[in-house]
Amino acid sequence: MPCYICGEKKLYKFLSLGQQPPSDAFLRPKDLSKPETTYPLELCLCESCHLVQLNYAVDPEKLFRDYVYNTGSNNSLKKSFANLVNNLVKRFNLSENDLAIDIGSNDGTLLSYYRPHKVKILGIDPSSATKLVLANNIPTIVDFFSRKLSAKVIKKYGQAKIITATNVFAHVKKLDDFVAGVKDLLTDDGIFVSESGYLLDFIEKLQYDSIYHEHLRYYSLKPLEILFKKFGLEIIDTERGSIHGGTIIVYAAKVGKRPIANRVAELIRQEENFGLYKKETFTNFAARVKKNKLALRKLVIEKKSEGKMIVGIGAPAKGNTLLNYCNLGVEYVSYLVEKSRLKIGLYSPGQHIPVVEEKRLFIDQPDYAILLSWNIAQELISKLRRGGYRGKFILPTPKPRII
Repeated sequence: MPCYICGEKKLYKFLSLGQQPPSDAFLRPKDLSKPETTYPLELCLCESCHLVQLNYAVDPEKLFRDYVYNTGSNNSLKKSFANLVNNLVKRFNLSENDLAIDIGSNDGTLLSYYRPHKVKILGIDPSSATKLVLANNIPTIVDFFSRKLSAKVIKKYGQAKIITATNVFAHVKKLDDFVAGVKDLLTDDGIFVSESGYLLDFIEKLQYDSIYHEHLRYYSLKPLEILFKKFGLEIIDTERGSIHGGTIIVYAAKVGKRPIANRVAELIRQEENFGLYKKETFTNFAARVKKNKLALRKLVIEKKSEGKMIVGIGAPAKGNTLLNYCNLGVEYVSYLVEKSRLKIGLYSPGQHIPVVEEKRLFIDQPDYAILLSWNIAQELISKLRRGGYRGKFILPTPKPRII
């Protein structure tokens, strides 16, 4: 498929993780005997605008309508959202007359932090996770965002001073339509804030488990500049975030409406110095991924041959990518422990590993626990030690190690 941003048809495929089911397509017990639908999971580089993207896009209806994730279960994410909202309110002088919209609002966690500031709020999200906002009384449109929907929102609610899209901007299949809708929906002095996994962190920290069908693109700053320019928007500021192993937060506004911070040019220089615009950077990345797979399998197989019990901590999408690519099934990983009630009682896509309540960890005391949500490793280790877990942890990336 062509580049999402510049339309270039000839892309450089540098990594394949094989055929995989969608990483959040957890299975009910009655579905285990049915064949799973799988899709290619391959990364490509556009050598024209330097965007990194998947070369196959799954129908969004199959990925997001029954999305089994709720933001409120992640303490690190809640803290990050609270800080973001507080900064937006102060920096852009938001008041009770302003509308703040969150696209991909999930269970409404981010929007809830506007409440003390009396800002008008609206969520837009197609997934079943929106059921959780009803108890919080957060106004939400249950649908995919599009330019057509943007027009309906303007008619009913007016334009927005702030539009956020955290960990969703890389998921959008119809990217041009999405950005056009955002521009229409913004007030003249409005700000669009996106937060996505950052390509520099992705490469540097070997985050190949962050590759899944929901993540269509892996952003650096230069391609985003090209994208926004097509629609009369420009990047006015940027910063790096720490959640999910490293993100890029981008502030965009209508051209000429806001001053441009020096950090934009500075980050592009950092990207150039790192080699994000060089083909060999991605060839080397692919070689490191294959090396990691072999090392992790060797470690797990070695411990199982010693009669050790191994489980997984968490059942995140990234964990399923890793388990499927490394072919670590229930014969190696006995179960995955979770605190999200949306996943408990289900089975992981691909490997069919059962997802159980977290308390099983403290009862069974397995010898090793793989930290599949390595991005919040310290938070998890501290919590599980307090809970009474006495075994050892395995960190799978960037180099498998026991802690």
